[in-house]
Parts: sequence; structure tokens; C-alpha cells
Amino acid sequence: MASATFSRPPGFYDRAPTEAAEAAATIMLLQNTMSRFGYQAIDVPLIEYADLFLTKAGDESVSRLFNFELHGRQLCLRPEFTASAARLYIERYQHEPKPIRWQVSGPVFRYESPQRSHSRQFTMLGAELIGVTGAGADAETIGMAAQGLFAAGLRDWTLAIGHVGLVTQLLDRFNLDRRMRRFLLGHIENLRRPDRGRAYVESRVREQVAGLPPWLETEPTSVAELSGAVQLFLESANLNARAGGRSSEEIARRLLNKQSRTNQLDELARALDFLEALSAISGSPESAFAALDRLLPDDPAIRATADQFRAAIDLLPAYGIAPEQIDIQMGLARGLNYYTGLVFEAHTGGDAGADQLCGGGRYDEFIRLLGASASTPAIGFAYGLERILSERERLGLTLEAAAVRVLVVALDEAHSAEAARAATYLRSAVSVELFTPPATNLSAALARANRGGILYTVIVGAAEHSANQVTLRDMRAETQTVCTLAEALTTCAQSPAR
Repeated sequence: MASATFSRPPGFYDRAPTEAAEAAATIMLLQNTMSRFGYQAIDVPLIEYADLFLTKAGDESVSRLFNFELHGRQLCLRPEFTASAARLYIERYQHEPKPIRWQVSGPVFRYESPQRSHSRQFTMLGAELIGVTGAGADAETIGMAAQGLFAAGLRDWTLAIGHVGLVTQLLDRFNLDRRMRRFLLGHIENLRRPDRGRAYVESRVREQVAGLPPWLETEPTSVAELSGAVQLFLESANLNARAGGRSSEEIARRLLNKQSRTNQLDELARALDFLEALSAISGSPESAFAALDRLLPDDPAIRATADQFRAAIDLLPAYGIAPEQIDIQMGLARGLNYYTGLVFEAHTGGDAGADQLCGGGRYDEFIRLLGASASTPAIGFAYGLERILSERERLGLTLEAAAVRVLVVALDEAHSAEAARAATYLRSAVSVELFTPPATNLSAALARANRGGILYTVIVGAAEHSANQVTLRDMRAETQTVCTLAEALTTCAQSPAR
């Protein structure tokens, strides 16, 4: 019988020692930055109930979850951290003093098509600022994200910033139902995509209003009246009172919603005209806000939102962000339906089509929707570790893994314990490998040290034991001396790397 062969699943990764060391070092840089801003680390489960991630998430969220059933409940591998942090807040921290500053890190999982910059397993690091609103909180979040990128050695990136809340307020001026306003907001990024544009969005609008019976296209009616008509139709067609799992009243309500959207087509066209002009605003803060000001109506609430947006942007230079790195993009929405205010992304090389290093935004309604007793403002962001590692590698910024500096060798079994004690002592200051089993042939141990780039070999045998000393061999100079273990430690710790 042939032996089985195994490979890792598509979209998942292994990390070799040098890669793991680089990842760990970069994680530490980012975590230290967030800690210096006062963000404390929390840990949340790798597995959560699936419905936690389906509240106000994007329409494609269900198909992107790695989910399974246990005791009649659907669970999943976490696809992000914000929902888990919100759940923890609701369960244990609602009545604690605000603001709450948390940082999170770890693997997350999404069912993506594996390709460059997209995998099914990846590592996120991020922060959540809960219980505070205003321009200062928005600027702190963006500024902290930027400071982390600086700490990781990345400076050539562009910060795309938009404002979902302002776009929502502007859409509210049109006579559209709530679902259609959400639909348009979800497609604002498609308006500015060269491969889609307005024609694509209009085709999706037509899908939303297609399928009405001819007799309903122009005649409005009530749910009760239409429900009766639907019931008669089902009975005349010899169908069950419930069709496709829906009652006649539910079918009637859906038909009336479609009718309402059909009657809104003229208003939809006006809204699309406005969104097309709004999403075209993209550029430096100075030029973008001038264009935005010309487009905004004379509405105090809308103007106040725009002023707070501008105030947050004006604070960013205090965090070391140059004005030329900022690209105001009024068509930026980020895809997750829980965003309610400012949103942002950092992209490599000044190109929004390049790798996204981090992204986030304000989600003031999300925590209440998950079950909090009161409305709770919040804003957060997350880094994509793999993309940061890729950019560091491209720039030649990879860290050298901590190499083994000393090899401790026992010349026979009788001195194995002594060699182990010597290795333990030396590890107080340097990285040490214990050569096992004892080296009956010293040349094999020295060859191992040379292959591994090890700087020193400490030899323990009968002669060393009787003198209460060790033999210290400098692998670069190919010289050796007899000294105390303390002297060996001083030499090994002070010597520069290769």
C-alpha cells in the first residue's frame, strides 16, 4: 500500500524559521506602537457564533465564512476582530469608564480565491477606540496606524480617506427607501471603478426592481389587499398557502417593496447623478474639500459633519503624516455596512490599486445593534501583516533572525550534565545550542558550528572539569583559550555578530 502524501490546503501558509522570526519582530514593532498610545492587548476566541459577523456586514459575508454546526448553532472561524471586540465590550465592559483602548492580533480566516495579496488565512493586528467620538479620536486612530507603518520602516504609502456618514446624510436628501439608499451606498465604489462605472450600477438597480406583475407596476395597493390577491392566485394555481417558505402576506410585502423601488426610478437617477459627482472628488485635502464645499447643500447638520471631517484631517500632520500622503476620496466606502463615519486605507506606492497595508473607520451604531444597552461611539483599524511583510521584503527591510551565537559541546557522556548547566548559564545573555549527543568526534561539532554561522564553541571534557574551566573556541579566528565560564560569557556576549 502506497504511503499517503500531504500538502497544506490552498490559501493557507507555513512560515519557515526566518519567516516566522521576521513576522514576530514586525508584530512586536506594531504592538509596541499601539502600546505607546495606551492601547491594551485583549485576546478573543478563534471561533465565534457565525451570526455575530452577519450583523451589518457586507452582503458577501456569509459565503466568506469558514462555518460549521455544533449542537444546532452555526459557528465560524473569526474573519475579523471588530465584532469580537464589540461582543466582549457588551458582555463585560459596558459600564466601565470610557474611553476604552484595546489592541488585538492573531490569525483570521476568510474563504477567498487564493491569489497574490489574498489568502484564506492571514494575520491581523488592530486597535479599537470605544466610547469616544470627535475629530480628535478619528485623527488619533489614523495617526496611530501611520506611526505603526513608520515603525515598520514603511514611508512610501498613500492614505485614502473618505466619510461614509457624510455620504449617508447626503443620500438621505433623496426620496428613496432605506434599502435603496443602502444599496446605492454599497455601490458608490463601483461608480469610480474603470471596469464598472455607472452602467454597471444602473444594471444592478434594474435587478432590484425587476419581476413585478404587470398589474402591479402602476397601481399601488395595501399589504392587506395585495395579500388577498396573492392568496387567491396561489389557490387558483393549486399551490400551497405558503410558497417558497413565505406566506401570502410576506410575498405581498416584497412585491410592494419592489413596486416602491420602481416608482423611485426618477429619484434614483437624480441620486446617481449626485453620487457620480461626489465619488469623483479625489485629491489633496485642499482641492478635495474645495470641491466638496461646492457640492454640499446649505444644511447645518451636513455642514457640521463636513467641518468635523476637515478638522480630523487638519490634525494628521501632528502625527507625522505629510499632506502629500493624504488623498481625500469621497467614493471610499470599504465594503462593510457597519461603518458610519470617517473611513481610511493606506496603500503602498501611492497607488490605490496596490497592496492595502491597513484600513478602518468609525462604526458608531454597530455596538448598539449587537445588543449594547446604549449607543456607543467607536472607531478602529487593522493592519494586514502579510502585506506589510511583503512590502518590507520588497524594500530590503527584513530583519536578521536571532542567530545561535554559542555551541556547547560535551566530549563524553560523563560530562553531559555539566555541559547542560554551562549552556543554561550562558543563555542568560546569548543564544546557545547544546550539541547532542556528546561529541565523541570534536570535528563533527566544529563542522556543525561552521555550517550554522555560530561564533563560539564551548567545550566541556575531563580536562576542563578538573580545572573548573571550559575551552572557548573562536570559530572566526580559529583560536581557542581555556577560561572560566564567566569569562566565556563575557567574551561571547560582547563580541559583535558576523
